[in-house]
Amino acid sequence: MPRFVPRHFLTDAALSVVLIVLTVGPGLVMKFLAPTNPASAKEYLSKTAPPGDRLWWIFAALIVAGLLIRQHHPPLALALTGAGAVGHVFKDTKFQVLDLALPLVLYTVAAMARSRRVSLAVLALTMLLTYATMLSGQIYVERQDYARSGKQVVQGQVARGQVEGASVQERIGPAPEPVVSVDRLVSVGQAMMELWLLLVAAYAVGDAMRSRRAHLAAVEQRTADLAREERQRAALAVAAERARITRELHDVVAHGISVMVVQAQGASAALDRHPDRAATALQHVITTGRASLAEMRRLLAAGRTEPAEDPRLNPLPGLDALPGLIDQLRSTGMRIELHVDGVPAAVPAAVDLSAYRIVQEALTNTLKHAGPGAAAVLRLAFAPGRLRVEVTDDGTGPADGADGRGNGLRGIAERVEMLGGELETGRSDRGGFRLCATLPLQAREITSVPR
Repeated sequence: MPRFVPRHFLTDAALSVVLIVLTVGPGLVMKFLAPTNPASAKEYLSKTAPPGDRLWWIFAALIVAGLLIRQHHPPLALALTGAGAVGHVFKDTKFQVLDLALPLVLYTVAAMARSRRVSLAVLALTMLLTYATMLSGQIYVERQDYARSGKQVVQGQVARGQVEGASVQERIGPAPEPVVSVDRLVSVGQAMMELWLLLVAAYAVGDAMRSRRAHLAAVEQRTADLAREERQRAALAVAAERARITRELHDVVAHGISVMVVQAQGASAALDRHPDRAATALQHVITTGRASLAEMRRLLAAGRTEPAEDPRLNPLPGLDALPGLIDQLRSTGMRIELHVDGVPAAVPAAVDLSAYRIVQEALTNTLKHAGPGAAAVLRLAFAPGRLRVEVTDDGTGPADGADGRGNGLRGIAERVEMLGGELETGRSDRGGFRLCATLPLQAREITSVPR
């Protein structure tokens, strides 16, 4: 239900006053001018002035009431206005200026209807009722005119003494039955044509307004949906970026700090007896710390620099950086063997980076959890359409009851799943831990390259 708006109510009230003045005004003016030109004034008065009886004003009150509430209760307003207009048409068999309220209310109903079928049904019902009312009104007026003219004739005969001993009604006799002929139906249709055209025009304008409002509402809803989807996509992108940065930071920090701790322990043990070894170990700590710090800066600065200075445009580590990673870990005293099976082929950038990160995380876990003196074997197997990365160690292996799904391994699993590969983790034949990731070289389309 539309909310009440005082401005709309005042507008409809002013419109009601204007219609009433236009309806009764000509009659009042002609009454005032009647003494100066009696013949023309009376003739015009009979055509334009509304009846002065109480029933006409009751119908007028219904029309005004419907007009006042048309924007708040359109169905009730149409019922009231229709009743008043039908009453006028039935009583006077003509369409008056005040009855223009009916097309106005029909416009409101068509503009606020929920569907076009409802407003069309209302239009058809209104046209049918007005037509039936006009037809019934003409028949009623003809019967009244017949009774009135017969009564005048009989009264004249009685006054002249031509008839005696019978009442006036008996002398008049019953009114003739109404004849509904084709000519009468056509004439009534012609008389209603003006009103029908107004009703159809009002419906057309109201329906166009309803369609326009529905279109605007649909456009606004679509705009709101697009804005909401855009916010959701932005939020998902931010969440994905945060997850990527978190995963990258874990790889960088875990590997760098693990190497630095082992190097610092070696430097501390060799400080007194082998100062040169301690200095070498400390140099490795400095180099590893600087490299890790630079990697962290690259990750944290992503998205906060100009495109030309975007750190993400710097070369990312890949399989060609594995020798440097292995040398760095060997400097801590860790024994690592590298085996390459098959013929190395061109590797997509996403697979290249992911393979490096998988090896980095696996060797870092060996350094942290395999125990002192543990050795690791890294095997890269190139096959048509896929790359298999396998890292095994002969250390203590995972603790009893552990599922091998720590934060680092969860990051590896995410990378492998993103690329459409397969991941296997668990105890190795050597008694330690085994990680095997199979990465397709022609993977499904990747929406975001893992870094």
